[in-house]
Amino acid sequence: MEKFSATRYFDRISADQALDMLKHADLPELGERANAVKKSIHSNKAYYAVNAAITYSNICQACCPICSFYRREGQKGAYLLTPDDVYQAAKKYAHMGASEIHTIGGIYDKLPLEYYLDVVRSIKKADQKLNVVSYTVSECALMSKVSGKSLEGVMKLLKDAGVDALPGGGAEIFDESVRRQITPNKLSAKQWLEAMGVAHGAGIRTNATMLYGHIETPENVVEHLDMLRRQQDISGGFKAFVPLPFRQGGSRIQAKNSGVYDLKICAIARIMLDNFPHIRVPIPHFGDRMGQILLHWGADDIGGTHWHEEVATSAGAADQMRTEAFMRGIISGAGLEPVLTNSNYV
Repeated sequence: MEKFSATRYFDRISADQALDMLKHADLPELGERANAVKKSIHSNKAYYAVNAAITYSNICQACCPICSFYRREGQKGAYLLTPDDVYQAAKKYAHMGASEIHTIGGIYDKLPLEYYLDVVRSIKKADQKLNVVSYTVSECALMSKVSGKSLEGVMKLLKDAGVDALPGGGAEIFDESVRRQITPNKLSAKQWLEAMGVAHGAGIRTNATMLYGHIETPENVVEHLDMLRRQQDISGGFKAFVPLPFRQGGSRIQAKNSGVYDLKICAIARIMLDNFPHIRVPIPHFGDRMGQILLHWGADDIGGTHWHEEVATSAGAADQMRTEAFMRGIISGAGLEPVLTNSNYV
């Protein structure tokens, strides 16, 4: 797998330098530097996708304290789609113009491996041209455990079924003391990174996320970015880094919302992650106007239309049926050239 590097444009900064920037850098200068890195890679281009989310289930046994979305089995509002339900939804979205489907679910050990494979096959059956982004490595690890197959074997079966890319969910913040408080029952940071390496080794490209704005410290943020950069040096399969601001919703954990913090996180990520081709700021999470601003603070991708996404909206994000024309208008309004793509940037 060919590895991307921006170090031909700029020298790599250390974790200590990144921390100093995050804490002390002059804000306009930080934005200017991040934008210079972004422009050296992508010129005046900014990317978007026309896609939809299919949430196959909201049942999750992880029960993360940060999550407003999950339901326990048998709880009011809990649901599980059949593969045929997924097929019908994918067919509808394809007719609406989507070129990509993201599947979203939870950690639910009563589902056999074949169910996950059938979900992917159903999407491809609806339209073979649909780019399929499924599943988080937490779900993949559960498939391995339930089926008794190796994680490598699971990745191969998913790819053969039609998975084109994996999302970057479950990373949250890598510091284990923080993870014990916000997501105690998911993969450890080490397990998450190793599983991503397995996906990359199987030829499946992925995203990488970071959830911030809760109980993390600046040191935790920089450590997270440094660990991602180290893994990318090894396996090279991350396509985009996706910072995600925490929304409190029904969680007991307090959200620390700050537009200035959003700017700093995006800029530091672009400067530090010199081996990541893209920085994606999904506008369902950031809002349309902040998305435009972040395109001048290191980001080059505003995500997709993401029709009917349920996780962020359950925590308070705006649920809006964005069209392709709307996405292009957001980018053009920021003075940039819109480029239609998908999660694999093809």
